[in-house]
Amino acid sequence: PFLLPTGEPFPGRDLILLLTFCVIFGTLVLQGLTLAPLVRWLGVVDDHVTEKEERLARLKANEAALAHVEAMESLNRARPKTVERLRSDYLDRIQQLRSEGPPEKSVGRLFSRDFEELAREALETERETVITLRNEEVINDQALRRIQRDIDLAEARLQRPA
Repeated sequence: PFLLPTGEPFPGRDLILLLTFCVIFGTLVLQGLTLAPLVRWLGVVDDHVTEKEERLARLKANEAALAHVEAMESLNRARPKTVERLRSDYLDRIQQLRSEGPPEKSVGRLFSRDFEELAREALETERETVITLRNEEVINDQALRRIQRDIDLAEARLQRPA
């Protein structure tokens, strides 16, 4: 408030506003600026336990999925081409997970960098092509959205870590 009910100026209003600003500034800005130097000074380092566990979990999950695919093949519940494609994908992932270097250099990667780069370029070409087809009125907006969703999902599967 600017004034008291009696009409007099609110006493200490400027001081209250200054203190409020200082508290907000101190808690948001100063804390944010000093956190990284404090962590370095304390010597806190990442032990990469989560990344190691994630790699192990990915490896076990891919091995289990491969075993399931092979079991379905032996029961003749899947077409040979489908099985071969899935087997190839899983074997590639398993090989990469087993051969990766230190986890801090390759965390969460399902594909090699060169594969990711080429796949992203190919997906971008797909995206540009379907937009051109829509602009030329070869396909409608609904078809464009469906195809773009599939391209987005394929791009998300490439899983580039932040």
